[in-house]
Amino acid sequence: MITLPNLIRIFLENEETIRKAGWVISDPMSFEWWDGFDSADKIVISAFLVQLTKWETVKNVILSMERKGLSSLEEIAKLDISSVEKMIKPVNFYRTKARRILNFARFAKDMGGLSNVLKLEKREVLLSQDGVGEETADSILLFAGHQLVFPNTDYSRRVITRVSGRELKRREVASFVKQNFNEDLYVYKVLHAGLGAVGKTFCLLTKPKCDRCFLKQVCEYNYRYS
Repeated sequence: MITLPNLIRIFLENEETIRKAGWVISDPMSFEWWDGFDSADKIVISAFLVQLTKWETVKNVILSMERKGLSSLEEIAKLDISSVEKMIKPVNFYRTKARRILNFARFAKDMGGLSNVLKLEKREVLLSQDGVGEETADSILLFAGHQLVFPNTDYSRRVITRVSGRELKRREVASFVKQNFNEDLYVYKVLHAGLGAVGKTFCLLTKPKCDRCFLKQVCEYNYRYS
């Protein structure tokens, strides 16, 4: 069974590798976990942009928006659709994403600001917004809203399944985490970042790089198939 002392400890010991995968282990109330971003707005905007787009492209777009003073939802809500499209054009499906971001920015404004949206009790309202699925909603709640919720992701499901030797469905990830780890914001963020980094870097869907993975000593899959 995966336990807090070994998996969380191993992630903390491999902080630099996790950072290279786009996750910055930091204070539990910091925004910089999300590849060094400094605001909830940038996290939310990038969560829309990254769908079917390389992260490097998304980050460059966010930095460009920041230089123009347009990296907040409050400022975006003042724009027209053509301006948003032009601003995010490098990302895939930019027209669809521009519409979704603009609608969300105006929705957040109507709700009295983003901080009033990023609350666990508003999860169903978040899910009603175009382009916000369960993974996106829970990810921004955790990292932009600092809410105690664990996102069900393919990376987390794959890594947990292989490390533990227990087959999980994606929808079971959050409940597994709740059963096996302390319900703690810092723990949830370290775990999500670590699992995401391992899934992206080593635990590939096909031809996983077990020999290079820092979890190989505690991984059932590595012992069984390597």
